Amino acid sequence: MSMQQPRSRYWLALFTALIAAILTPAARAQTRLAVPSYQPPGGTVWNGWAASGPASVGIMVANLTNGDDQNYHEWVSNAIDKARLKGVYVLGYVYTSYGTRDPKLVRASIDALYQNYLIDGIFFDEAPTDCNVANTYQPTSFLYYQELTNYVRQKQAGARLTVLNPGTYSPSDCWMSITNILMNWENAGLSTYQTGYVDYPWVHQYPAERFWHVLLGVAPSDLNTALSLAKSRNAGWVYLSDSANNGYNQLPVYWSAESTAIAQQGVQAPYATSWPDSSVANGRVSFRWRAINGAVWQIFLDTDQNAQTGYRHANLALGAEYMVQAASTGPTHVYRYTGSGTDWSWTEIAANAQTAFPDPGTNLVMFDRAALSGATSLNYQIESLDASYNLLYPSYVLPLSLTNTGFVYDLLNHPQ
Repeated sequence: MSMQQPRSRYWLALFTALIAAILTPAARAQTRLAVPSYQPPGGTVWNGWAASGPASVGIMVANLTNGDDQNYHEWVSNAIDKARLKGVYVLGYVYTSYGTRDPKLVRASIDALYQNYLIDGIFFDEAPTDCNVANTYQPTSFLYYQELTNYVRQKQAGARLTVLNPGTYSPSDCWMSITNILMNWENAGLSTYQTGYVDYPWVHQYPAERFWHVLLGVAPSDLNTALSLAKSRNAGWVYLSDSANNGYNQLPVYWSAESTAIAQQGVQAPYATSWPDSSVANGRVSFRWRAINGAVWQIFLDTDQNAQTGYRHANLALGAEYMVQAASTGPTHVYRYTGSGTDWSWTEIAANAQTAFPDPGTNLVMFDRAALSGATSLNYQIESLDASYNLLYPSYVLPLSLTNTGFVYDLLNHPQ
C-alpha cells in the first residue's frame, strides 16, 4: 500500500483526537448564519447582515411589515437580487398564527411574494410544536402545513425552499417530511438553551442543515460557547444576538466575530453528485465543498451504509469502505479499505481521480464510479487536514445516491 500519510503522524493525530473526544463533546456539524430579519431589505441593518457574504450568511428572511405588505417595492427587489447574486438564499416571511390563519390568506401572501420578487422560498412563522393537533381548516396541523408547503413547491423551480418555525424542540420528527428546515429553537438566554433544550436522538439522524437555532440575549463572552453547543445539537443554521428583545432589528454587537467564526470553519456546504459519462463505464462521481483552510482532504465513503463496518476512528460518524485523498497541490488518490476497524490499512485503486478548484476556496474532487464496485448509494464524510495531516475539521455525514443520475444533495433537494 502506498499512502502519503506517515503512520507515526497518523497515530499521533488519532491519539490526540481520542483524548479530545474524551474531554470535549463532539461537534460534527458545520454551521452557517441564517438571519430572521424584521428589517426591510436594503436598509442599513439588512445591508450590515448581508455584508458578511455567503461564507458566513446562507439565508436571509425578507419580512415586509410582518408579512402583510403585498405591494411591490423596487428597493426591496434590488436588495433581494443583490443578496441572491452573492449566493445567499432569500426567503419571504409568512405568518400562520399556529395553524389558525385562513390558508387562503396565507396563499395570497405567498402569491404576492413570488409575483413581486425573486425569492428562494418561504419562511412559515408561528407553527405549532405538535403536528397532530386538531386544526380548523384541516383534520390536523400536519395536513394544514403540508398543503401550504406543497403550494410553495408548485412555484418556479429552484425557489421552493421552506422553513417551518415552531420555535422549540419537537419530541418527534413529524415535520421533517414536510419542510426543508425546521427552526427547533428560538429563545433568549444561553442558560435557557443549556438546560431547557431537549436534544432528542432523532434530530441527529438528519443532516445538520435541516435545523435552525436562534439564540437571543447571548453575552459577547458566551458567543463561542453558544456556537459550539449549537453545533453539538446538530444545528446547521444559527443566529446569535446579544439583544434579548430586539435581535431581529439590529446587528449583534459581535456580528463581525460571529461571521468570522462561521467563515473559518474547515469544511462548509458539502454536496455530491453522480452523473453518466459516455466515455467512462458507469459514469463519474464528484464531491464539492468549501474549504477556508486545509492542505489535505480525505473523503471517507461508507458504501454499505453501516457505521459498524469498514474503517472507523473517533471523528468519523460512519464506517468507510473507501477513501479519496486530495491535496491542494499534487495528485488525487482513491483507496479501498483492507484493514479491520481502526488499523490504517488501504490499497490504492485505479479511478481516474482528479481535483479542481472552480472558485477560490471551493474544492471539487471527481473519479470513476466503477471504482466503487457496483455500489448504488453511500454515505460520505469529509475531513480537512493541515500539511502534517493533523485534523482541522470533520464535516457531517451526507448521503449520495449513485443511481439517480444528476442528483445533487444540497439544501434544495432533500427528499421530501
